[in-house]
Amino acid sequence: MENYLKAVFWDYPNLNTPENIKGVLQDAKNKGQQERIYWIMSRFLERGRVCDTALFFGLQEIEETFHALKLSSRARKRWKRLLEVYGKIDQGRH
Repeated sequence: MENYLKAVFWDYPNLNTPENIKGVLQDAKNKGQQERIYWIMSRFLERGRVCDTALFFGLQEIEETFHALKLSSRARKRWKRLLEVYGKIDQGRH
């Protein structure tokens, strides 16, 4: 079975399993490290598959933080469209 998380975190081998990612996210939430959470989310939105991203972040959470994420124009356009179709993104806000 292919581990698609390696495509997202190819340079961070400690983040190649769902358990490790969940642990890092929980630690960041416990410590109030929002920038760390944004960084992980941005990596998923840039390099990850939608189904893998959904394991860790809901559409509402992505929509709420979308404005603060550092994304390429290609990733921003792709996810903006996904949120327009499947979420409740306000088209005038972004």
